[in-house]
Amino acid sequence: MDSYILNDNVLCFTQDVDNDKNILIIEKNRRVIIECNCLKFLKKSCKFYGHSYNLQRQFIIENFNYYIKTPIVLSKSNMIIFFPTTSPNSKECIWISYNNIDRYIKENEYTKIYFKGGKVLKISASYTTIDSQITKCIKIEKYLNLKLKIL
Repeated sequence: MDSYILNDNVLCFTQDVDNDKNILIIEKNRRVIIECNCLKFLKKSCKFYGHSYNLQRQFIIENFNYYIKTPIVLSKSNMIIFFPTTSPNSKECIWISYNNIDRYIKENEYTKIYFKGGKVLKISASYTTIDSQITKCIKIEKYLNLKLKIL
C-alpha cells in the first residue's frame, strides 16, 4: 500500500491505536491500514496533487491566519480539504475530509459525524473543535471557489 494516496473516497485517517507505526484510513466502503505516520502520509499525498504540504499550509496561514490546526487543501480542482482535530504532530490527531461530511452533532464528550453515503463515526474531539474546523473549511472553500471563477 506504499502507493496509496488520499482521495475523495477517504472519510478520515488517524494513527492506528493497535500499532502506532500504521495509519487507519476509513473510506466510504472499506478500511485500509498502511505502514506510515499521518503527517508523512499527508505530505506524500500533497506532492501527488502537485504541491508540498508546507506550501499548502503557508497558503492557508497567509490568507486566513489559521496557524493552529490548519486545514489542508489537498486538491483545489477537486476541492478536497482535510482538517486535523488536534495538532498534526499528535498521535491522537484525526484528519477528517471536510467534503464528505453531511452533518455533525454533539454527543456527550464525542462528536458524531454523519458522512455522505451514510457512514457514521464517533470522533473523540469536542463539538466546538469540529465546528470551528468546519467553519474554517467553509471559508477556505468559498474563497477558492471565488478565485477559481475569476480564472
